[in-house]
Order: sequence, then C-alpha cells, then structure tokens
Amino acid sequence: MATSDKLETEQPRRCPGMKADGSPCRVPSEMLLASGWCLLHDPARGADRTGNATLGGVKAGAKRRKGLDPDALGKLETPEDAMRISARLTIAAATGELAAPQVNAALSAVKEWRKAYEADVLDKRLDELERRGAR
Repeated sequence: MATSDKLETEQPRRCPGMKADGSPCRVPSEMLLASGWCLLHDPARGADRTGNATLGGVKAGAKRRKGLDPDALGKLETPEDAMRISARLTIAAATGELAAPQVNAALSAVKEWRKAYEADVLDKRLDELERRGAR
C-alpha cells in the first residue's frame, strides 16, 4: 500500500480542463496557476482570455496589413494620379489587402487633396482673368 500512496503523490498536477476535442488538457504542472487551472481553462480568467484574444487579433491584423508600398503607389500630383490611387485603394479594400478604416481614411485624404487641387486651379484661372481684364 505504501507504494501506491507514493505513486499517487508523485503524479504531476494537471489542469482539470478539457480541450475542444474532449481530451484532457496537457499543460505542464509548472505552467498551472495557483488555482490549479491553466490560463486557457481557468474559469476566473475569462476576461483575461478575451483581452488577450482581442490584442492577438489586432496584432495579427497589423502584421497582415502593412499598408501599400508608397513607391508602387506613386506620387499624387495630378487628378489622374488621384484617380489611379483611388482605384488602387478600392482594389486593396475589395481583396482585404487593407482594412476598411485604412481605405476610408486614405480615400478621404485623396478627396481633400483633389478639392484643394481644384480650388488652386480655379484661383489661378481667376487671377489670370483678372490680370487680363486689368489691361
């Protein structure tokens, strides 16, 4: 009997949780929390798991979506450039290369650039007309 008592006390502690496939959790005893559960199965740590999963998703998304290569995108100097960049951004959104908020921000910036460009062109035309009319 002393031998079986000794074996029972020498067995390593295990997390009482079950994996999704129904098999027992195999986290090593040195990774168990004071509660006797591992981090993934501890019922008291649900909020921690949710926070960690959210952070992991944000980090993974950031790794997947690095943005567009500025050299490949080209300069923004003409209305044609604005149209080309807008088309590229639309494709990036449709394919998941960029997240929707990134695309929306970039398209908004292109739209504002185009407004400023058009206002500048109109100002120059008006100045030219006024200069001709002053003669």
